[in-house]
Amino acid sequence: MIETPPPQAWRRPPAAVYKVLNPLLGLILRSPLHGLISKRLLLLEFTGRRSGQSYRLPIAYVRHGETLLLGTESRWKANLRGGARVSVILGGRQREGRAIVIDDASGMADALAEMIRAMPQYAKIVGVRLDATGRPYPDDLERARQQGSVVIRIELA
Repeated sequence: MIETPPPQAWRRPPAAVYKVLNPLLGLILRSPLHGLISKRLLLLEFTGRRSGQSYRLPIAYVRHGETLLLGTESRWKANLRGGARVSVILGGRQREGRAIVIDDASGMADALAEMIRAMPQYAKIVGVRLDATGRPYPDDLERARQQGSVVIRIELA
């Protein structure tokens, strides 16, 4: 049997791109035009743990009822540890919730499998393939964890 090589993780654009794109996407997500992008993007709002600064970030999500799954490897994830309160603009409506950072191998395997099944293009972004049983390959999962990837589960109120 020939095994496919691990996927190359998606290369993030330079930070300058996000400085322009994030405010534009946030504006759209808060506007009546949100339907153009709100099936896969939401606007996450939270407060920095130490700075007290407010943050607003557009981010891809997968929804299952009142639970949202988001993936990131960005530094801001530290602000969401410990069940941080967050707000999201989802489908043009503001909702409140609690964030839980999932970074253990078992929890990430379950969450990533769910995200990739719902949004197959996410496999390339995070660089994780699913095996024939629908579980992430252990090497891919460990590589993603080593690169700082986590899944954030938001339980909506």
